[in-house]
Amino acid sequence: MGNTCGAEQREQAAERVEEAVDQVKEIAEDVKEKVVEVAEQAKEVVEDAVEKAAEATGAVQEKAAEKVEEVQERAAEMVESAKEGAADVAEAAAGTMTAAVAAVTGVMIVEFADGKGAAKSVEFKSKDLGFVPKRASAGCCASAPKAGAVVDKVEKNKQADKLGVKKGWAIKTINGTEVTGLEEARKSLEDGKASIAEA
Repeated sequence: MGNTCGAEQREQAAERVEEAVDQVKEIAEDVKEKVVEVAEQAKEVVEDAVEKAAEATGAVQEKAAEKVEEVQERAAEMVESAKEGAADVAEAAAGTMTAAVAAVTGVMIVEFADGKGAAKSVEFKSKDLGFVPKRASAGCCASAPKAGAVVDKVEKNKQADKLGVKKGWAIKTINGTEVTGLEEARKSLEDGKASIAEA
């Protein structure tokens, strides 16, 4: 009976996660539509300004052209601002979804950046992670990952080694929470291990 109840709860939690994902997608789509709408409105304003400038003569035309440029610049700034806002919403939603997936599945999800900056998402399913973090040092190379913590040591034939984690990888997020320093990495790893289901 206990396994059936637990399975039903996991299934319900998974359904809630799916619903949350759908809601996030709808929000992102709404934001995208608003960006397009703002851009279209800005374009109409610019077109109106251009028409009025064409009707004017001499010095008036010059001033109108300056205003048109101003409006175009402001419209471009508004569109860029809306895009950045949409990206922030999407990033926050992704972090929330990662945390929800980790909680429902009983795993810890760690996102690393390899030496080339490519993101690597790894799911740890047991509490013996098999790696040790350390404070990231300022590298001599421009391509060094910018992170607060990196992988210092990977224990041979342990979970991290088997999952392909490499020494020097930057630790970016743990269960959707951004890692900005070593102490934060250690605390998030301990919290994440506590949520890993016992085998």
